[in-house]
Amino acid sequence: MKKNSLIKSTAIVMVVALISRCMGFARDFLIGVRFPAGIESDAYKAAASIPDIIFTLVGLAISTSFLPMLSNVKVKKGKSEMHKFANNIINILFFISLVIFVVASFFPEQITGLFMNRDKVDPETMIIATKLTRITLINLMFLSINACFTAILQIHEDFVIPSILGLFFNLPMIIYLIIFKDFNIYGLTIANVIGNFARVVVQVPSLKKHGYRYRFFIDLKDERVKRIIILILPVMVGAGANSLNMVVDKNIASGLDKGALTTLDNAQLLISFINTIVTTSISTVVYPILANRQSEGKNKEFLEVLSKSVIYLALLLVPITAGMLLYGNDIVRIVFFKYEESSQLLVTLALFGYSFGIFFTGVRDILNSTLFSMGKTKLTATNGVIGMIINIVLSITLSKNLGILGIAIASSVAMLVTALLLIRNIVKLQGKLNVKLLFGKLVKVILSTLGMVIIIGIISKITISFPIIIHILIGTIIGALVYFCFTYILKIDEVREILIVLKNKISS
Repeated sequence: MKKNSLIKSTAIVMVVALISRCMGFARDFLIGVRFPAGIESDAYKAAASIPDIIFTLVGLAISTSFLPMLSNVKVKKGKSEMHKFANNIINILFFISLVIFVVASFFPEQITGLFMNRDKVDPETMIIATKLTRITLINLMFLSINACFTAILQIHEDFVIPSILGLFFNLPMIIYLIIFKDFNIYGLTIANVIGNFARVVVQVPSLKKHGYRYRFFIDLKDERVKRIIILILPVMVGAGANSLNMVVDKNIASGLDKGALTTLDNAQLLISFINTIVTTSISTVVYPILANRQSEGKNKEFLEVLSKSVIYLALLLVPITAGMLLYGNDIVRIVFFKYEESSQLLVTLALFGYSFGIFFTGVRDILNSTLFSMGKTKLTATNGVIGMIINIVLSITLSKNLGILGIAIASSVAMLVTALLLIRNIVKLQGKLNVKLLFGKLVKVILSTLGMVIIIGIISKITISFPIIIHILIGTIIGALVYFCFTYILKIDEVREILIVLKNKISS
């Protein structure tokens, strides 16, 4: 993939991710309006999350082990054989999902009980959640097919359709809540299932365009299936460790002051929003490209894509980090305006601590993708476990003196250490990676960000009396322009490449 194509694809995915995220907020808002916090909303959230939780680790394992294997088959044996191999995996996963669905359908109460505390949950909520779980378990089959279809399109370096899947997932629920007057929680649950089904169907035309045709057969003797299983286990360990970080933070926070758990969750929500828009968008485009270049033996292009993805992350996430540190309190006051001032302060402190890890979280995800594309899943698992241990130790230690801020800082430090360990692994495996050049560009990004911070500081003194939203908008717009000018003056190549793409787009 050319540099221009990489930039265009990433930009498209980011824009669509932002729209999809906004639609997700609209969906949650409508659900909150139609079904205020209570028995039905709690039951729906539990039932809707059960298939997602069951599939989370498996889905990640598929996307990280299945995708590079597809790329390898495509390069060595051609597109037709790749599609045949894909059909085998799809059929195996569908069969496993079908078995889980059938078995779980006979024990919905027990399945629901695994995810809800029977002793603390209202009995009526448990009854409704059990009924809804019978419906949502169908999603297991759609989730498995969706993950495989998306991987096939990404290997073909087709990123548009995979990036809009969130829109098709949210749309049925939004339409149901807006149009239907006689709505109920069961109708919303069915709309959720339709949304998951829509994500599968919408990919079919693009798959056909790339020559894919579905065929039913199962071949468990295929050596590649065994290799995927071997790759999956470390991925699940690493993914579990990363997920456990958030769980650890919340468990420790629950032992602090009243409301600390909710505070931490709200700060994580804001950080997650940034990571979804920026990091996930870049990873979505970069990962299949890295897998393809690795399979094709194009080491120089592999390293170039890796280096540029890290620089693009830095160009976006370093100034965003500075912005969160500068305007964190103002952002919290806008988003959580209903909170008391003391609660807003706690969210601000948590956001402050998490902000330091924004860039390192992005680097971790990109480098994990790099190792996945190389089939080095054991390294990602090892680093994930080390990061989790650091996070636990520091969270317990720092929370005693710094409270909620200490937990957030511990998470950021864990991300930093994990990112550094991954960089060391990549350098060892790919000795030709020009770390000095990479570091030099990162220094330029940091200098540009410092220049931006100084200007924003001056502007903020002038606009301090303005309405809070106007105050943030003026500072953000001027800060972004100043930052862009500094990066251009310091001759960061990636900024000039973005300019060329924009210029060509405007002229065309």
